Amino acid sequence: MKKRMLGALALSLSLLSACGGGGSPTPQPQPQPNTPTGFGSLKTLKPGQQATIRTRLKVNIVFVGYRQTSPGQVATARQVDTGDFAEILPKTYEAIARIPSSYGRVEPTGNAFEYQYNYVFADQAFEDSLFDYLGKNSKAADVTVYQQLYNCQNDVDPDTGNPTCKTPAKNINRVIDGNYEIDARKTEDWLADNAARVGVKPGEYTIFMVNWFDRPDFRFHSYTRAEAADTDTSAKFGGKASRRLIAWGGSVRDKAPAQRVWFYDLSANPDVWTNGYDITNPDVDGDGVPDYRMPPIWDYGSRKASLGYGRKVSPDLALVTRYVALNLLFTPSPIYRAALTPPQLPEEIELDVHVEQGVGAVGKDKVYNSALAQSRIAPLQPFTKFTTTVKETPLNGSLADVYKCFFADPSKPADICSPEYADATGEKLFQFSVKELRQAYATTPANRYLLPIYLFNDQANTQPGLLGIAYDDGETGTQSFVYSFLTPDLNKAGYGFTDTSVHETGHHLSLSHPHDGYDSEQNLSYGPSGDFLFANVGDESASVMSYNDLSRDFGQFNLDSQYRYLSAAYLNNANAILELGRRANKEGAMTAAAVGADALFAQAQSSYDALNYLEAATQAHAGYRAVLDAAKTAGVTVEPYKWYQNLNGLSLGGSKPAYSRTFLPQKGAVIFPEENTFQRSKRLGR
Repeated sequence: MKKRMLGALALSLSLLSACGGGGSPTPQPQPQPNTPTGFGSLKTLKPGQQATIRTRLKVNIVFVGYRQTSPGQVATARQVDTGDFAEILPKTYEAIARIPSSYGRVEPTGNAFEYQYNYVFADQAFEDSLFDYLGKNSKAADVTVYQQLYNCQNDVDPDTGNPTCKTPAKNINRVIDGNYEIDARKTEDWLADNAARVGVKPGEYTIFMVNWFDRPDFRFHSYTRAEAADTDTSAKFGGKASRRLIAWGGSVRDKAPAQRVWFYDLSANPDVWTNGYDITNPDVDGDGVPDYRMPPIWDYGSRKASLGYGRKVSPDLALVTRYVALNLLFTPSPIYRAALTPPQLPEEIELDVHVEQGVGAVGKDKVYNSALAQSRIAPLQPFTKFTTTVKETPLNGSLADVYKCFFADPSKPADICSPEYADATGEKLFQFSVKELRQAYATTPANRYLLPIYLFNDQANTQPGLLGIAYDDGETGTQSFVYSFLTPDLNKAGYGFTDTSVHETGHHLSLSHPHDGYDSEQNLSYGPSGDFLFANVGDESASVMSYNDLSRDFGQFNLDSQYRYLSAAYLNNANAILELGRRANKEGAMTAAAVGADALFAQAQSSYDALNYLEAATQAHAGYRAVLDAAKTAGVTVEPYKWYQNLNGLSLGGSKPAYSRTFLPQKGAVIFPEENTFQRSKRLGR
């Protein structure tokens, strides 16, 4: 895996922004007695400065079925030594906007955490209850192809990748001779409902490390989300063997406290998504680099020639806690800035959908539900009004040329594909989109943000499996366009546009994948390959940002993160507007509003510390609006940033890198998604 190291340089005030849907009533700033005449009395707001919301975050790590080492003893292969966790886990985290930070200057979002770890070893009664529940709620099923692959290891058909062995491989520690399926969501709910029995309060961030193996009632098992299906085609992705799970969590639960639970069970499957069933081959993705992943629990401490030889589970569980649960799920960094147009953030967001319809392609209404897509996207911006416009145009002429060029169609002449640009195949499509965006903004109200979404509904199989991509501007790392692609083969495989466009729009509005991210103490960006192949297990969580097609909505971890980004965005953009007022000599006219807003931001900090993130964002939004309104009333010029007006690359040859790539799994059942965070190639193996 290639690791991109980001140098820490100057800070930026132009950070995050707001998004739309429902939300709590907006609190109003209260009149302040004896209001001072300047900004000097402000406590939370710091005009002209980069502010950071710092909070102490408790993280519970609950071990179920694991035994703790006694003082002075050496841990065996399947015992847990919390000293391993203390050595591996970070003390702090500071979020950055990842793509903007790749352009030469680290951009903190204004969200920082000091972790407080609470280690809990569940008692016998809790363990008995959980495993009794799992046993009673499991359903006998066939041994999956991946469990067979575990049994056979390298004895497979070279063309299909299917197992062919007559007798099990000699380097495995257990032969999987049965399988029981268990609903992952119901297991998550049970753990959340019973967490108080191990001293965990509802709503706290909690990891359950589960091991059923070392018990007499153990049975080989797989977790499922069997009902998960594509919105448009109803294809049951949840029924595929490739979607069997060892982990799950982060579901949004109606009429219940926020559920911040994720479980990780090494006694399940073995894991498919991280190639944990292959305990023989060091390099499973063929890039020439050994891939670190976790074997099934029974292979730890094996004396056989396998992935488990000489391995202890304790440090591996700590690695998963740090590089998956913390960095990718609980407190991740966003991929883009949440502030769309700093310092004046939009009051309306229009999903500007362009359906580029190929002649003979499946009908638009069968593969895209615009109303449903908007309803799923809106919670990411709860203070902004959303609308959607859908325009259908033929996929032909010059648009067809630049579209085919995007996939390096050899029939297109070199001059069409812009060889003089760093991103030769994507530049012309980008230029085409910028021209349309500029024309559209000419008649768009100033407070409305156009979020351009292009749906290319191709009638031919012109590309091998790219479903979607969220582009940036190529100069500042600002989000620009959302592209989604559909071909007959992709549609036949079960895909439409709705879910992919929601995923890619989630990127545009800031969110990262749950399988790649950033470690702030190490200043390290990483994706699921090489030393971090195990990071793919982050996809085994409730999030449409995953690659495994098991979720249609943004999960609790997504919403928590977004509302934290927005809280910091409102704070920092209010600071920027106050500085504009100071420079315009309007400090006196804005002071009363600033003092009231300062109190709201103090309330937001309290709500934030209490994990009430939507409430915090609501209070921060009210404080920001009070400052913005006061500035406008005082005659201070506050203008939104428009990336497409500040673009040199169109005339000077800047490259246009892209971020999110959602790929169709290829070659049957044995190759899975892999992505390096800052990889610029459009087609990666999957």
